[in-house]
Amino acid sequence: MIYIHDQAEPFFLQGNKDVALLFLHGFTASPSEVRTVAEMIHAANGCTVSGPLLPGHGSHPSFLNASGYSDWYRTVEDELSFLQKHYTNVYVAGLSMGGLLAVYAGLYQPGLQGIITINAPIFTRYPCLTRLFLIFKGILPFFPKGDKKEQNILAGKGRFAYPVMPLKAFASMDDLRKLVMNNINRLSVPLLVIQSMQDGSVHHHSAAWLKKHVSHPEIQTVFLEKSGHVATMGEEQDIVAAAILSFMKQYRQRQEEL
Repeated sequence: MIYIHDQAEPFFLQGNKDVALLFLHGFTASPSEVRTVAEMIHAANGCTVSGPLLPGHGSHPSFLNASGYSDWYRTVEDELSFLQKHYTNVYVAGLSMGGLLAVYAGLYQPGLQGIITINAPIFTRYPCLTRLFLIFKGILPFFPKGDKKEQNILAGKGRFAYPVMPLKAFASMDDLRKLVMNNINRLSVPLLVIQSMQDGSVHHHSAAWLKKHVSHPEIQTVFLEKSGHVATMGEEQDIVAAAILSFMKQYRQRQEEL
């Protein structure tokens, strides 16, 4: 049996409306990093919010190296299968890698009302480091993360995340990134892109790229001036929650009026 850290447990906030949000965490992290914003949304509009723990996360980095994007997406499919059986209006949001998975769901899962990405890693701040990770994936199992101060601050707020980068799993995430980039023009549901300008991991040009390459006319962008990568735990988390709430209300109302 795989041990799951107490701070990495999934959450399910049962609502009282015909609306549900699947909220996905990022690479090496856990649902703890999106829970506060999920609770804000749940409290404000009464929707159900599900925050699953993706395979390989919440335990030991070696388990993450034994998984890949197909495993992570299988969890997304299972969650959506349940939610779409019980709710008419279903949305998918994701932080970082969770944003890539959210877009992937928008491409291949019919019947979704909208997709929300928060700092989706289309372009990283350090592409040379990304290439280094891909080169060493067959030699080193892990690579230490930088910015220990930021990691410690987030851990102090209750976030569980691995202190290292599992390189095989990172390569699989990069495969997912390429799939999303190659197919993004096929996205046929509304998209909300939230991007931190102070993100030390993901370049803010990622948001502009998404806006340029999504052919669907209904795409919105929100830029956070003060937030870092984990915007859902930063000083502008209320802006993140408000943007998602507004987006959900806008497209839920439109669906109900048709």
